[in-house]
Amino acid sequence: MTDDPGPARPPLTKGTGMHIATIRESTMKTEQERDWSPLTDEQFESYEQNGYLHLKGLFTPEEVQRGLAVIDEVVGQGAPTIENHASFTDRSHTVRVRDAVTRTAGMDYFLDHPKLVGPLMTLLTNSVQILGTEIFVRSLQDEALEYWHTDGGEYLQRVRLAHGSPSLQIKAQIFFTDVTRSDSGNFLLVPGSHRRVPTDQTALCYIEELDEPLRRGELPGEAVEVKAAPGDVLLFPYSLWHAVAPNKTQERKTFILRYGHLWHRPHDYLQQPAEVLERMSPRLRRMFGDFGPKVHPTDYYKPVDQGDVMAVGGNHGGE
Repeated sequence: MTDDPGPARPPLTKGTGMHIATIRESTMKTEQERDWSPLTDEQFESYEQNGYLHLKGLFTPEEVQRGLAVIDEVVGQGAPTIENHASFTDRSHTVRVRDAVTRTAGMDYFLDHPKLVGPLMTLLTNSVQILGTEIFVRSLQDEALEYWHTDGGEYLQRVRLAHGSPSLQIKAQIFFTDVTRSDSGNFLLVPGSHRRVPTDQTALCYIEELDEPLRRGELPGEAVEVKAAPGDVLLFPYSLWHAVAPNKTQERKTFILRYGHLWHRPHDYLQQPAEVLERMSPRLRRMFGDFGPKVHPTDYYKPVDQGDVMAVGGNHGGE
């Protein structure tokens, strides 16, 4: 006697009578020629092991000037800094323009840039949503601009992913001013800390075991002081232990971009206004969670056209 399952039943999908697997091998696949390249295996493994990736010279000097013009324009218009929140420390030394993409179309170029999209597509396995766009201008201060902490609150601080798992949420910092010298508002980090939970856990996610020494100007022996040139980009997950060094040189101007999966809740907006989306490429609209007027709730989890939509943006190869 044999186990006969009987006639195979054709897998069905709504409206077509066909299972998605009969249409394409994966929703990430596309026959279009992509304008972006994924991270190399070596880059991916470095990010996995260390919890960050310093992409040097990602943007050209001309693109750096373009970014500086965007920052100066928005700040010059008197765009308000991010509203105060109980979790914030002193912000008098920093201008933070939240949801900056609604204040300038100039940010679109960087958000849709193939050289930035490619690494994010790798780390988030093609499910890329822009959760927040901020312009940061750090002024001078003799003390640390930010003490040791993790991002995303205590809920994300306690999440630890297995090696090789896709990231949950990522921040990209684009540097437009020179931070190659110490005491320039340098980003500080502890390699590998994205897989560790601090000994002291607090509601604001500050890491007192490292903060007290930082008040004396001391860094952990394992810490890295990121020395970034204009055009460099730093990628790191929310769980990475990081801080910001004193700034004794010049104003430090950066973009802070937050990313997650399409099914994540955005950070600084609920839905982008129609007039903002209308100026964007289909890829950039998708990265802001826009699926058009006939979105199905399941699209955020199973976007069947994701590979096609994310293949090419509006920057024509970033040129």
